[in-house]
Amino acid sequence: MVLSMCSNPSTMEVMGKILLFIDIIKVVVPIILIIILMLKFAKAVSSHDANELQKSLKGAVSSCIAATLIFLVPTSVELVAKLSSGDLSYQDCLIRYSPEEIKLAYYKEADKLIALAEESTNRADLGNAYAYLDNIKDETKKAELTGRLEEVRLIIEDREAEEEKNRPHGGGGGGGSTYEGDQEIVETAKKYIGKNVGTDCSGFVKHLVLKPLNYLQDDIAKAAASCDGRARGSNGMYKKYLEKGRAVWERPSSDQNLAQSMETFPGDCKPGDIIFYSYGANDCVKHVVVYVGYENGQHMIVDSNMQDNIVRYRAVDGIYRTAMPLACIRPIKNGE
Repeated sequence: MVLSMCSNPSTMEVMGKILLFIDIIKVVVPIILIIILMLKFAKAVSSHDANELQKSLKGAVSSCIAATLIFLVPTSVELVAKLSSGDLSYQDCLIRYSPEEIKLAYYKEADKLIALAEESTNRADLGNAYAYLDNIKDETKKAELTGRLEEVRLIIEDREAEEEKNRPHGGGGGGGSTYEGDQEIVETAKKYIGKNVGTDCSGFVKHLVLKPLNYLQDDIAKAAASCDGRARGSNGMYKKYLEKGRAVWERPSSDQNLAQSMETFPGDCKPGDIIFYSYGANDCVKHVVVYVGYENGQHMIVDSNMQDNIVRYRAVDGIYRTAMPLACIRPIKNGE
């Protein structure tokens, strides 16, 4: 655990700054003490006062001891720590890494994440690798790594297109539609995978996905947001889109459990559409996600939740046991 943490590039950077600060303290503080001591001696000598000179001599001893301790204690503690433990893996935290070593550590971690995405050709691994590239400051190296990820992305998209073409479609309307989805929404949602966005499902979909792309949110009809006696943003957005006639799939009222609702899903739901969930067979919306397509035999979504605000890439029926898709709704641009 310690070894893993201390070999992390971010930890290496932070520890490097801490150790540099300690080095500065070890040098600067003794120098300041010596300067103060010299000034006191100069004052005592110029005053021709024997008592004052005697006090300065006593103070000199204390200052010298303090300066020595400040210089030696951090080094001594580090030495004792090294000698007192059989497991020296934690010493990675005490190494003063050079900027070049830290940069190479970031490259190594990025390469590991990209290699995982190349092996798995999984959207979640691809999203994690893309997100990590924010740590790469060298634009040439970043372009090289991005190129590898683009190859993985094309492989995934080709596979998804083939799976989408071959998969059976449920009922629920929209048969024969030529609409293939909204990749603008899909890519915007996917770029947050694995990140803490600081907001729950409603905030994530509304403010981080739909709003930047100028899609309609629940900006009016606040009363419609009431659900189970609470104001729920996702419920308000659901009601607003229903008014606009944007539902392309709705759960049949006869479906009383998740398995039944999945028999007709997705209807005409396409990548980039918004799926609203209830907890149980009711019409009170308590969760909202972005549908991103069909992969490896599963319908996939991107969503955040109020427990940890982490954006996840997972199956449409893999949220909670009681979470049932209520409707799939096609977003609409503001002003349309």
